[in-house]
Amino acid sequence: MTTQSRHRGARRLPSPASATALLVITTACVIWLLATRPAGAATAVPPSRAGAVRCEVSAYLSDLYDIDPAKGRFSARLWIWTICPDRHSDPLPQISFANADDPHTSDPNIIEQDGHVLDQVRVQSSFRQAWDVRDFPFDRHRVEVVLTSPQDASHFRFTVNNADAQANPEARPQGWRLTGFRLFSALKHYTTTYGDTSLKNGSTYDRVHLRIDLKRSDPTVFWKLTIPLYLAVLIAVATFLVSSRHEELETTARLEGFHNRLGVLGGGLFVVVLNMQQANDVVTSANGLTLIDWLHIATLVFLLLAVAGTVLAWRWTSRGGSATQAERISHRGAWCGLAAYVVACGALVLRAAYG
Repeated sequence: MTTQSRHRGARRLPSPASATALLVITTACVIWLLATRPAGAATAVPPSRAGAVRCEVSAYLSDLYDIDPAKGRFSARLWIWTICPDRHSDPLPQISFANADDPHTSDPNIIEQDGHVLDQVRVQSSFRQAWDVRDFPFDRHRVEVVLTSPQDASHFRFTVNNADAQANPEARPQGWRLTGFRLFSALKHYTTTYGDTSLKNGSTYDRVHLRIDLKRSDPTVFWKLTIPLYLAVLIAVATFLVSSRHEELETTARLEGFHNRLGVLGGGLFVVVLNMQQANDVVTSANGLTLIDWLHIATLVFLLLAVAGTVLAWRWTSRGGSATQAERISHRGAWCGLAAYVVACGALVLRAAYG
């Protein structure tokens, strides 16, 4: 009786199948709880990575001076300001000028207003610029001041305000006229990360371009460089138009006249070559031949053709040809050559001015 009671009071152990089922159910519950956790708890994004901070930027061009296309430089004074959500996101203290030689900036003028932070600085510097003067003096240029943000584009972006961007109407650089001023932003990608291990495949920074449109306003230099060419052509044409058909001259005298004409044409060639060298000191272009170069080339071609015509007339006369016929052909050739020269130079000038 005692033995039966002991057997009845003993607890029954679970079977192996029940233990396995219980383990599977417990594991499934744990996996379900982990899968249904909020995504932000597992992949929390730092506040700095949540999105790019945006600051409004604008500028005022107060002065533009020392414009020197030969050296690839221009100088400017301007005010730049930003409006940011807070002082910590203000880019001006660390902003860089991509094409400035040695920028000088004033102390920041920080104003807190309407829940935003306004920062104003004055910048003065010489800036590097590529110039295309092939159409001188009808060339138009678009020079830029380039600002680069201090942070990667994933952290900071500019918003340009062209409605508030202006240029000083009293800014009149010598020999130039301002025709436009505006801002635009563009991303610049670099193949390096600048040591930021959080970036992959290089880095990208936001840039603001302060674009200034310029046009020449003084053509005086153009006339100084081209008047010697026109004088050389007119003198050369005059040597062909001096008539001796009705004068009773010997062949020797006529041949001497050809020699004198060659001397005048040779002097004209020398003047054109010398003037071309002086023009290269004033107008230099790394992009090809300028309008001034083409006008010099056209003048050289005209004078060389005049020399060739004089030599042919001299040979014709020295071999017994009719001097009267030679002069008649020379007169017609001079007028035709002058007309072709005027048309060619006019086409070159019109192409540069309106092309």
